[in-house]
Amino acid sequence: MRIFDNIEELENEMCSTITALLTEAINTNGLARILLSGGSTPKGLYSKLSHTKIEWEKVEIGLVDERFVDTNSAFSNERMIRQTLVINKAKDATFIGMVADPSDYQVNLNIANNRYKTFIASDVLILGMGLDGHTASIFPNDPYSSMAIEEPIAAIKNTHAPSAPIKRITLNKAFINTCKHVLLIFSGAEKEKVYNYSIQEKYPISNFKEKIEMAYFAKN
Repeated sequence: MRIFDNIEELENEMCSTITALLTEAINTNGLARILLSGGSTPKGLYSKLSHTKIEWEKVEIGLVDERFVDTNSAFSNERMIRQTLVINKAKDATFIGMVADPSDYQVNLNIANNRYKTFIASDVLILGMGLDGHTASIFPNDPYSSMAIEEPIAAIKNTHAPSAPIKRITLNKAFINTCKHVLLIFSGAEKEKVYNYSIQEKYPISNFKEKIEMAYFAKN
């Protein structure tokens, strides 16, 4: 785990790492793919990335998880990513969201699974973590989240959060595990405790500790 005194130092380091990984993928394959988590913690990171010199027209951006809401909603991860990252130097990147039909939860899931086949074995994936130990939209005490952890085939699943918006969409564990470089970002003393005791408490994040290449933690 990399520990930083503040979130700005963390963002600078992660930005450099992600830039190098995407550039390497572009140089090797002519295309790079990155999957991003929502939440408030990574907003500054995404903003910094938007100013980074990368061949963004060769980058495909997707989501790790999403709330089943209209893409104009303040709760939408897609909206947040478009406002913080797919701007400035990154305006020519291709963004592929998870919500295509906000009127039908199951139909939308089928569309999302077809859309996201291109993101299997992505170059970079960014995870976050909540105070309840959830990551992506895989939550404690949710049977749908348990299925997302246990099933062996890479897929997108519908899950239920403990608070509104309850309907969620997420990559399952098998999908996340196909990705080449999985990085975790989190901050604050409370989340540090959650992460350190996640295996003992059987929090969802514990299922990904072996896959996470590097955890980036900011004290403040």
